[in-house]
Amino acid sequence: MAIARTILGDVDPSTLGVVDSHDHLIRVGAGEVYIDGDHQLDSVEKAETEAGYFAQASLNWSKNGGTVVDMCPINCGRDPRKLSEVARSVDHLQVIAATGFHREHVYLETQSHWINRYTPDQIAELVIADIREGIDQNDYSGPIVERSPYKAGVIKVGTAYGEITPFEHKCMEAAAMASIETGAPINTHTTYGTCGLEQAQTLIDMGVPADQIAIGHIQRNADVYYLEQILDLGVYLEIDGTNRIKYQPDSNRFMELAAFKKDGFEDRILLGTDSGKRSYQKVYGSVSGVDYNPAVDGPRMIAEGFDPAYVDKLLMTNAQRFFTLRKEA
Repeated sequence: MAIARTILGDVDPSTLGVVDSHDHLIRVGAGEVYIDGDHQLDSVEKAETEAGYFAQASLNWSKNGGTVVDMCPINCGRDPRKLSEVARSVDHLQVIAATGFHREHVYLETQSHWINRYTPDQIAELVIADIREGIDQNDYSGPIVERSPYKAGVIKVGTAYGEITPFEHKCMEAAAMASIETGAPINTHTTYGTCGLEQAQTLIDMGVPADQIAIGHIQRNADVYYLEQILDLGVYLEIDGTNRIKYQPDSNRFMELAAFKKDGFEDRILLGTDSGKRSYQKVYGSVSGVDYNPAVDGPRMIAEGFDPAYVDKLLMTNAQRFFTLRKEA
């Protein structure tokens, strides 16, 4: 039977409802928080409220509510127990947790990081164990590994602005091995929309099936010609950055989405919000939040004349298919 692996167990992918393919509910510390304290998301109570807004908005589209894919990877402030509390407490909500790695920049003292001491095969074993056995409750931040019962269902990789560093390439090797072994999908971080094409080609060359790869944050490069070069490889694109006017107007995202439909790529587009800062979430005072896709984007697409079947694909069915594990994990 096809499954999606949520933090509370394996489910039929069709029950995921509306899927926010890249977001953040819990982050308890680590490099990104050190760089910018706005990334600290350590309150279970606030995460439950924020996720509740998303679940409620998702019910307008699916009787199953919705699923948040929490893309906090290894050594970036994961807390599987807190994240599981959120998933357990909010009605009509499911949560998929991540393993894998962020871009090198967030690991601060990367020269001494254990990534540089282990082989790609050894690193892959840690990623595989997060998926098959349970996420380390200490987030691989200490010498003793203590497996939680909460398993990851997606693998993350990230790259720098305009380059893939040797550290990042090594993480990609490990992620590719883990994805091939477990059938778990890879959802990526691009920095300002750069290196998306190179990420996709590198992972494919490492043996990952193209349709098991989603290139993330890629809307920041609002060049449809470039974006469709990536899609031509057979991968998914993950479009997020909602209401991020400091970078570009939301109209750019809708222009991209309309072009993808016209050019025949409607089945390989995912949506997320990436509301991974306090200043991006309603519970901390923002005017937009994790619920933006079902609450704002969906109604706007209908109002702008998008095919309702395409809107359903963007909000629900494309991601339900993508986050399906491809083998017994």
